[in-house]
Amino acid sequence: MAPTPPHLVTVLEQFHVAPIPAPAAGQPRALPLTFFDLVFWSIPPVQRLFFYDNANLLDVSDFTLGELPRFRNSLAAALHHLYPLAGKLTCEVAEGVAPPELVLSDGDSVPLTVAVSGDDFRDLAGEHARDTTRLRPLLPALPKHGGSRSQQGVLAVQITVFPRAGICIGTTVHHAVADGASYTHLLSTWAAAHRIGHEGNRAVAMDVPPLFDRGVVRDDAGLREAFLRDHRALGTADGYEPLDDWDLSRRPGVVLATFRFTEKQLRALGRHAESETSARCSPNALACGAAWAGIVHARGSGWGLEGAPAPDAHFGFVTGCKPRASPPILANYFGNCLGLCRVHAKRELTAATASAAIWRAIEGLGEEGSVFRGSQGWVRWVREYASARAVTVAGSPKLGVYAAADFGGAWGRPTKVEIAYVERTGALALAESGHDGHGGIEVGLALPRAEMEAFRTFYLDGSTC
Repeated sequence: MAPTPPHLVTVLEQFHVAPIPAPAAGQPRALPLTFFDLVFWSIPPVQRLFFYDNANLLDVSDFTLGELPRFRNSLAAALHHLYPLAGKLTCEVAEGVAPPELVLSDGDSVPLTVAVSGDDFRDLAGEHARDTTRLRPLLPALPKHGGSRSQQGVLAVQITVFPRAGICIGTTVHHAVADGASYTHLLSTWAAAHRIGHEGNRAVAMDVPPLFDRGVVRDDAGLREAFLRDHRALGTADGYEPLDDWDLSRRPGVVLATFRFTEKQLRALGRHAESETSARCSPNALACGAAWAGIVHARGSGWGLEGAPAPDAHFGFVTGCKPRASPPILANYFGNCLGLCRVHAKRELTAATASAAIWRAIEGLGEEGSVFRGSQGWVRWVREYASARAVTVAGSPKLGVYAAADFGGAWGRPTKVEIAYVERTGALALAESGHDGHGGIEVGLALPRAEMEAFRTFYLDGSTC
């Protein structure tokens, strides 16, 4: 199917959704960024798309008059509990200025855009390769404040109506304020408020409220100051974009597609990996290893400088640090709490050898304190991995985004979830593949069309085993 021009998305209304009720007077209004947050300071905002199939949605007015007030009220109710997401991030790391912090002031809110699209909903919500230019208009931009880069909103939401087909909810969140677990906390709270039909006059109850106290993150090694120095050295404060080597969004012909690894496939991959490498890999390691090997294959052995040997293949992933910190950080802590992990391998990768390399790195995290070895270099690693065009990971099946985004009623769970910002980070977008009852893992990736076809061939012809 030929791509539909992106101008078919038309903005109808723009709202500003504030926390309702307002946060209690005793709640902290300024949250300094920890060293965990600063790791992701220069990463592009995390953007997700949630497609909800509903053929009974007749037209735009059917949604704006009947459903939109519930979406707005339930978002306001969720922001009551997760109020920092309505605030602004101070965006300077220059020498002599106050370090970045997330601040909520009276009147702050989250922008909510309502739009309508004439594009083909079912085609956009599919798993086949789709031109990324068709998806970008469904994603909201983070607002700038004061006409400068000194302050920036940290969350934006867009709901796009597809008459007689469904809706798409697009979210954009600054990675320096929330990791995947914190984002899912927002999503599940919003969905829960929507399911109970919140009317805006009381907050939805929460069993365990989020913890915003930055004092629970110990920094005995002085990583926060080290990361601020690294960001200054990389020139981020002057607008330098350190991740251009990953970014495909300015190149023509880039497509986004999803590949499923069913439980049956993963078992077969696991048996093959164990016979070839003796490693008993986890399902995540198997899916990531097969995808990593497929991308290296799709790029071709000649990737690199002309006349030079092909460089090693690089893979990066994050791991949760709440239970690994000393002392451990409570599960309801809101913010980033992730460590960076690196894997190197020769480019002659198979799915089995790639999976085994990833699994051995995961196994190595079992040793106390191992995740923080080399942590002084985390900010520099991000830049180095971008330069090496490393394959990295976004999302996790453990987050359960399909279940978290269950708005109930006419919407239920999304039919498709996309982590759209992988176009800019080269990451594998991981999610549970449970919405159809077959289990397994979904892997989404963005590649130039020729590389995507080569990857698809690798995936389908049995090379993954």
